[in-house]
Amino acid sequence: MSIIKYISLFLVMSTSIVANKIIADSNNINISVGIAPPYINEAEKEVGFVTKIILESLKESKNVPNFIVKDWHQVSSAVDLEHHLSYWWHKTPEREKKWYFSQPIFKAEFVFLARKDVRFYWTRYDQLRPYKIGLSHIQSYGPLFDSYIQYLQTETLISDYSGIKALLKGDVDAILIEKSMAIHLLSFFNKKEQNRLELFKNKIIYEEPYFLVCAKSFSNCNYYIEVFNVGLNKVKSSGKYDKIIEEFSRGHK
Repeated sequence: MSIIKYISLFLVMSTSIVANKIIADSNNINISVGIAPPYINEAEKEVGFVTKIILESLKESKNVPNFIVKDWHQVSSAVDLEHHLSYWWHKTPEREKKWYFSQPIFKAEFVFLARKDVRFYWTRYDQLRPYKIGLSHIQSYGPLFDSYIQYLQTETLISDYSGIKALLKGDVDAILIEKSMAIHLLSFFNKKEQNRLELFKNKIIYEEPYFLVCAKSFSNCNYYIEVFNVGLNKVKSSGKYDKIIEEFSRGHK
């Protein structure tokens, strides 16, 4: 065999090794995320139902996530500077300038939780005026409802949990809360307390989709978004997605 053939064979083998390493490395994804129960939990046995959706979706493309738990403000920096993926982010104009977004992983649904004894009833926003309503100090409820808040009796809540306690004490008549969060938090109250409250599951005030994200400056970002979307669609079409949501709801009754 000539020296030229030896060199050619060596280059082919070297290229193959490098290509295989790139493929192997691409299957291991760094994902930075904060803690946001019940969607994202740190405990291995109960990772949170949104994390389960992420895991199942990535499994479809044989990608292995390396989860790195940080404070949420550090997570944003990890996406920008370290080219980590992350999830449980909603869209804002600022984020859309610098990040790519997957298909929606989950749509958060904001509904009323009210005390039964106030006979909470409404079909129009103006019918909410007689009630004292607890609202989050950081949450938007969509342009339409936000524009009507000025006409309502409202109380600013420190947290959703404190809002449920305020409901039971009679300090407010109803609170606006994300439906899955309400189901999760109510499980920490006894049956007698739960029976005093009603969750209006089907009267959705506002839906907010949440996404998997990565930085536009990350060369592999588009690839990861695409394979994740394919995996997510397979999880939905197989029925696994609905099963994960149902298992969460059933486990918190």
